[in-house]
Amino acid sequence: MPPAARLGDMHVCPMVTGIVPHVGGPILPPCAPTVIIGMMPAARVGDMLVCVGPPDVIAKGSMTVMISMMPAARMGDLTAHGGTIVMGFPTVMIGDAGGGGAGGAGGAGGGSPMVAAAKTGAPFCEICSKGG
Repeated sequence: MPPAARLGDMHVCPMVTGIVPHVGGPILPPCAPTVIIGMMPAARVGDMLVCVGPPDVIAKGSMTVMISMMPAARMGDLTAHGGTIVMGFPTVMIGDAGGGGAGGAGGAGGGSPMVAAAKTGAPFCEICSKGG
């Protein structure tokens, strides 16, 4: 899973206007001011980026994680100029797959204990089975 992109994280841009390369630059404000990742607002699809030519925009993000009703942007996501976000916050990972499994077997195995308990009528927790 790639790290979450935020305000100020950098992108690279391969576009050229005439003989002038765009190079790339940071993600611009406002991003999502109500969602803070590493003390900075989270970036989303549609947020603008500095570029030597006209401003760039984040074009691709997570298909499953929405921030302020827009797909979350991550390191490696694409921009409208064909560039790529090259920075992200290393401890916040945003993927596109379904939820990960739990347990020591790396998530491989019997499915959700909550679903199994609901199907069998068993209590959802140990305290519940003790009646208190």
